[in-house]
Amino acid sequence: MNIKNIITILKRELGGYFNSAVAYVYLIAFIAINNGLFMTQFFLIGRVDMDPFFNTLPFVLLLFIPVITMRLWAEDKKENTFELLLTFPMKPAELVLGKFLASLVFYIISLASTFGVPLVLFLCGSPDAGRIISGYSGALMLGALFMSIGIFISGLTKEQIIAFVLTTLSCFFILLLGMDFLAAFLDSWIWGLGSFMKNYIGATGHLASFNRGIIDIKDLLYFAVMSFIFLLLNGFSFEGRLRPRAKFVFGSAVAVCLAGAILFNWLIKDLSLGRFDITENKIYTVSGASRRILANLKAPVVLKVYITPVEKMPTSIKSLEQEITGKLDELRIASKNKLNFKVFHIEAAKLIEANQRQNIQGAPVVNSLEKSLQEKGIVPFQVESIDKDALGVRLVYSAISINYLDKNEEILQRLLPQNIPDLEYMLLSRIVKLTLEKKPKIALFSLFSQDQNKDEYQSLSSLIINNGYDLQRVTLTKESAIAEDTVTLLIMNPGVLNDRQLYEINKFLYQGGSALIAAQGFDYSFQMIPTQGLGVTPVKLNLDINKLIRKWGASINDNMLMDEDNQVISVSSDQSIGPFALSIPVRLPNQIFVRQQLFDHQAAVMNRLNALFYFWGSSLDVADPIINQCNLKKTLLFTSSPRSWQAPFQEGPLKGASLEYPKAGSAGRFPLGLVLQGQFSDTFQDTRIPGWEQEIKEPAGKDKVEVLNSPKPGKLIVIGCSKMFNDQLVTHNLGNLGLFANIVDSFALGDDLIQIRSKSILNRDIKKLTDSQIVWYRFIAVISISLIWAVYAYIRLLLRRKEKRSYLAARGSNG
Repeated sequence: MNIKNIITILKRELGGYFNSAVAYVYLIAFIAINNGLFMTQFFLIGRVDMDPFFNTLPFVLLLFIPVITMRLWAEDKKENTFELLLTFPMKPAELVLGKFLASLVFYIISLASTFGVPLVLFLCGSPDAGRIISGYSGALMLGALFMSIGIFISGLTKEQIIAFVLTTLSCFFILLLGMDFLAAFLDSWIWGLGSFMKNYIGATGHLASFNRGIIDIKDLLYFAVMSFIFLLLNGFSFEGRLRPRAKFVFGSAVAVCLAGAILFNWLIKDLSLGRFDITENKIYTVSGASRRILANLKAPVVLKVYITPVEKMPTSIKSLEQEITGKLDELRIASKNKLNFKVFHIEAAKLIEANQRQNIQGAPVVNSLEKSLQEKGIVPFQVESIDKDALGVRLVYSAISINYLDKNEEILQRLLPQNIPDLEYMLLSRIVKLTLEKKPKIALFSLFSQDQNKDEYQSLSSLIINNGYDLQRVTLTKESAIAEDTVTLLIMNPGVLNDRQLYEINKFLYQGGSALIAAQGFDYSFQMIPTQGLGVTPVKLNLDINKLIRKWGASINDNMLMDEDNQVISVSSDQSIGPFALSIPVRLPNQIFVRQQLFDHQAAVMNRLNALFYFWGSSLDVADPIINQCNLKKTLLFTSSPRSWQAPFQEGPLKGASLEYPKAGSAGRFPLGLVLQGQFSDTFQDTRIPGWEQEIKEPAGKDKVEVLNSPKPGKLIVIGCSKMFNDQLVTHNLGNLGLFANIVDSFALGDDLIQIRSKSILNRDIKKLTDSQIVWYRFIAVISISLIWAVYAYIRLLLRRKEKRSYLAARGSNG
């Protein structure tokens, strides 16, 4: 094969593109559609990632790729230059490869012209560059496949319109075959057909890894082999066109090549050929923390995977076993065989049969694996399936048991594809707890700990228990005090505290405990005010906790905190339509949105968190001289934005002065979260031990002074907002939930588990932008590159006209 011949054809075809206005119209339209579609929703979604761009790009390519390829052979055939091309001293393979590379180069230029989108992302925040590169790599591979199909079809006809339509349909077909919904539909009629098409022919599944930030060798091979097949067939169609029975031979070649491609994809499907995780935090690679934990195990951990066989699974989760075992195999290799696993295939039908037999009097007892697992709590669960155009449900198993030495078996239930990114953390967190002598005990105290109707933190209780901790709800009374083996104390909205309760918190920290205090200075109520609309009235909350923590250099500020960076909430109104109550969207500066740019990312608990909703919170007062005097180490976790301010408390509804940024300005960047660690002083030293509430009412006895023993370094986190952890917000805001989980794990088990949990796809929010910045960024993404191409096209047109005039003038003078 002669490289010079290929380059000659490449230059000829590229010249054909750029010597006409068609190429520039194409480029401008490509940029306008792709970048325009993305930017219409970018500022509404508010996240600096390109997922929407790469999700819509394949469907845009269905129309744009055929436009590039439809002329490559069809134009030559129609203008009778096709036979002339074949008389050149070039092989058909060189002609095909030259045209393919020309179209691919033009497509790469088109893709590169969309760089305004990633540029805007970097101007608006901190996107994951690895995922962007991987997404563009996937778009390049998909475009190459579509190009090869288009060139192949263009060689079969001399009509460009026919080539365009057939290429569009063929590319749509190969894209559609890789989609889950079609695979599920086909499987419901002919078992295995849809899954076969999806795994070995369809392109969508192979594109998904690129969009996640993974470049898998198997996916690269799929696109390379499929593209090669269509280019090979294109060459065959020219080489054998004049041979006897050319159509039959060509048809046989098509069948053999496609069958070979399918066979190749089948052979490599279950092979581990390697992959490249190019995400910023290597979120699909076993973390260093996991390697350290597994390396320090005294004995191997044995995992048992109980799962329904692939043929019994609904189509949407047929790959579940492969995904689970793939992750476990990575952990096994990383642990150097200190973690081993075995797969057991079980079926819900056998359990149902065993239960039915048990209910029949006199029937023999059926001992099955499914029955014994039921006693352990491993039971099947329902998942949605499609059965011949009807939605249904299937009972399936998907669970993992964790066995370590003689400890009680831990169970992970209901594992689904969406759980796989968190599987490493779910396993390692339980393995760490199994290595401990007993479960870490966590005490949770709140204002309404004993009243479930008023308790706002029941979701926190469920989260703590589900993560394998021993939870104790305390009221800080004589009957419900902090147990001696408690490792973590969580104080949420403490309200009124007596001296004995403050003493117990003081004692816990002095003796090396870890505590979280989340309290705020104000609650707010909404009411409709005639002629004025919705009114917001602050309600001052008790901050007795300040009496204690102020002695260590931190306290909750008693002014209202406002911030221009805030979120909308919905408030129920008195009006309704039928049975449905109407809600009013409300945006106030006390509904504070804390973006990731305001985090201290060096602090372990803030590592890779989503943005926080700091709902009605207060700022913190930090006294550095007192902190230094107490020999404590201070770490500021997060702050409010530069455009935040404090407003003094006033009775009655909030008025404009409190809700507007002060004309005189504000210091901004108020502390919102703080860590203090070190040896906490005993603030009750040399004083009488306060009595419990019931003892205070009894006659006073002899003064008793207790000298606290066993001083140890402790850790205290103070956050000026308790609402952010209530049931409603912690379940709807991933950042708030992640922060709480990080704090609990850090206190109870150390920072390694936080590093493992942080290996997840992060919602990277855009920074606060002005209206003028938004307009400017839209211009950069959608219009600027198009203008550059338009100017270049105009200059090139002028130069070509000048060359033409010079040529004609030269010919005239010679004549």
